[in-house]
Amino acid sequence: MTDPHRFSRQLAPPLTSRRGFLQFAGASAALLASGPLAGAQQTANSNPQRADGTFAWQFPSADKKKTWEDYSFNIDRWWGDFPKDMPDAMDMFADHPWAIGPVTKYPWNPVLAPTPGAWDQGHFSGGVHNGSIIVKDNLFYYVYRGERPIDIPQTSPVDYICDIGVAISEDGIHFRKDTRHSPFFRKGEDRRYSYEDVNIVRYDDTYYLFCNQWLWGKTTDYKVNGIFLATSKDLLNWEKVGIVFPHADRTHRNGVVLQNPHNEAVKVDGKFVMYIDDGLVAYSTDMVHWESHQNPNHIPGGECCFALGEYDPAHPDHMILFTGGAHTGHFYGVGEVRLSKADPEKPLGWLPRSPLFAEKKYPYENGFAADAPHRPISFFADCVFFNGLTQHDGKWWFYYGGSEYYTCLATAPVRHGILA
Repeated sequence: MTDPHRFSRQLAPPLTSRRGFLQFAGASAALLASGPLAGAQQTANSNPQRADGTFAWQFPSADKKKTWEDYSFNIDRWWGDFPKDMPDAMDMFADHPWAIGPVTKYPWNPVLAPTPGAWDQGHFSGGVHNGSIIVKDNLFYYVYRGERPIDIPQTSPVDYICDIGVAISEDGIHFRKDTRHSPFFRKGEDRRYSYEDVNIVRYDDTYYLFCNQWLWGKTTDYKVNGIFLATSKDLLNWEKVGIVFPHADRTHRNGVVLQNPHNEAVKVDGKFVMYIDDGLVAYSTDMVHWESHQNPNHIPGGECCFALGEYDPAHPDHMILFTGGAHTGHFYGVGEVRLSKADPEKPLGWLPRSPLFAEKKYPYENGFAADAPHRPISFFADCVFFNGLTQHDGKWWFYYGGSEYYTCLATAPVRHGILA
């Protein structure tokens, strides 16, 4: 069995200097090279997404330990598509005042875990994560993806299935899971679908929930696969609208709608904006009907996490696209890309390092259970991804996935007079 303390004894990379970060990265790469992956082919800028829009980790592995090693920190394998000639930065956020951060992780993470025997009971490498956070009437509503082992006959080797549910909190830390309304979607004929990765935005008096709907074994049938929409007035009762891009000729997944710090939809030139994986961008005038096209500009960072606008009254055109994917050595770390309403498709800059990434000292961010004896519970040794961000009480609240199994919390200060 893998020693659960093998990596936790190492120091986390310094946050004040990219040079220090790279020194740590080199040491970590050397450690990995001495293990079972020595001599394995290392491919820079690897893209783990398959041509059909799915990922390798959606399929069971006969060797969980080797997969865990594959998804560990590796500066050669997981640099991603950020340039390697980015300048050193002693204070990343001072040098990039448009960015959100630095982040501080809640010391008693995780804040949400799978419930044994329930719809969100989890399985190896999947649990409760990738949700949206909404503050309504001074309550935190965390609308999240819950996983379980596959429970229906299907023609695919995928061994899990997901639905969406909600947990509610008075303080944003201690959540109680709703069991009356949750789960939302896997009912009747729709039990065959998996619902994943939530992005919620409010427009007028309605909440719009965008997530991914999958029919395993037929993922290239875009009439039933891809970005799915449901609406609600109260975040508890949802009306299904359906697949957003039923006439697509390629995968549309992980749609994130541009929104302000309080999760209200933001328009650019009279239209709502949605960023979609694999370089797609879409526009709408009503939040229901969308048209997408390929962005002619490359935005580095991988998958779409969250799109933020109107967060700085001194710079009302500033926008940030948060990304998740291979980032300067992390298998999955969060990135921040600067954009503008003047041209929402053209990146103007990005942070040189991930502001939120897995740290070796936290077992629950490195594929191990949060509680001792920290048994292996996930392939994902170096994986942080998020969809949930809001501003409340003078802070930014990030709800991120630890090892794709838990939900964890990090906060960041509202800086430089940015809208509180």
